[in-house]
Amino acid sequence: PTAPTPAAASGSCGYAVTGKAARPVDMPRSDEIERTGSATVTLTINDALVVLTVDRATAPCAVNSFVSLAEQGFYNDASCHKLSTGDAKYLQYPVEKGAKTGGSVGAGTLALVTDSQHRLGSQFALVYGDSKLPDSFVVIGSIDREGVDSISEIAGKGVAEDGSSPKVNTRIGSVVMG
Repeated sequence: PTAPTPAAASGSCGYAVTGKAARPVDMPRSDEIERTGSATVTLTINDALVVLTVDRATAPCAVNSFVSLAEQGFYNDASCHKLSTGDAKYLQYPVEKGAKTGGSVGAGTLALVTDSQHRLGSQFALVYGDSKLPDSFVVIGSIDREGVDSISEIAGKGVAEDGSSPKVNTRIGSVVMG
């Protein structure tokens, strides 16, 4: 629902509404955002805890948007719509159809996914294996080892008949800060 634009080391983030959000959500705060330190976000995926650590210094506007959506419960009860098992190994979650982008990343990388105009929205990817990501992925943090193991187990069961989603019904039950 939001499209953060790159921000200078200080100043505000430029967010704009692009399209219609799949769920009601407030715009993230755009000024006086935290640009240092990290935050922890815990997902429950198919009853397994997956702990994410987002790095505010890496991409402050993108992290601010992701944390705002998580705090508002935007990702609760979201289904995984894409399992990638090729050169890029990740689960991707949609809710609506100055940072490292793309390139080689390791297992345990958390990335936001941009649209065709390089605007960030609510989609994110949980990387479960060493991967080469396209430039449309912005790295914002990491996934704990147990979370990577849980995601790898889901991926190991393969892709569903639709050719995109995981064979195992994969849902985020809840999202909790901390």
